[in-house]
Amino acid sequence: MKLPRLLAGVGLSMTVVLAASACTTHAGAAAQVGSHAIETSQLRSIVERGLSAAQAVPPSPSGQSAASALDQPSLQRRTLTTLVQLQLMSDEAHRRGITVSDADVSAYYQAYAILQFGSVRAFEQRAAAVGFAQRDVAVIVRSGAIQSALSDRISPTLVATDAQTRSQYDSIVSQVGRIPLTYARAKPYLARFIAADVRAAALKPILDQAEKKNPISVNPRFGRWDTAQFGIVAADGTIASSVVPPPTLDTTLQS
Repeated sequence: MKLPRLLAGVGLSMTVVLAASACTTHAGAAAQVGSHAIETSQLRSIVERGLSAAQAVPPSPSGQSAASALDQPSLQRRTLTTLVQLQLMSDEAHRRGITVSDADVSAYYQAYAILQFGSVRAFEQRAAAVGFAQRDVAVIVRSGAIQSALSDRISPTLVATDAQTRSQYDSIVSQVGRIPLTYARAKPYLARFIAADVRAAALKPILDQAEKKNPISVNPRFGRWDTAQFGIVAADGTIASSVVPPPTLDTTLQS
């Protein structure tokens, strides 16, 4: 799973056919996915907690604080993208009878954090540095877990080989030392993380159709939906459109 812009979110950098004109954002909503409104109050709360979390992160070696590196409008767009993608994929999973339990998400959280960052603590610290409080990181992880479950249903054979997963596991251990995941427990996750690109490509047509069924609209104050990036970008002609992208949480599994 790739989340190069902290869930611009589950790393679905894929083209989606948008029918935004068919959906109008309800009053008080930051965005809408089909008939489901994402409330501005929810977005605001997550962003405020994220900014507070970033302020608590120790300064970098250069002396720059994590909070000073964040741009609030950019953080709002990234956060709202996360919520929109989560809703779209949750709806599609429900339509297909796919259930992702809290226990599934918890297991995914641990595996992802350890295999990508070496520990849950390190993952949450990195998330805080880019503007996501600990309680809200679960939103990102749930999106990843649902995306993985959808891919398993759509393309169950698109996973890495035993040799690839073993090699990746050994590489992680050599870099960070012993980890609290045996190879047997890590293998199913590694097999999917390593094959993230091909799994995302196979899932693309499904999400294209899901978006057609549940058109996405965004309150203009937060930006606009971009079909190529499958995420929310600054509205054209605004000052925000020229802002340099903020620091991101690179959740791509490193080889």
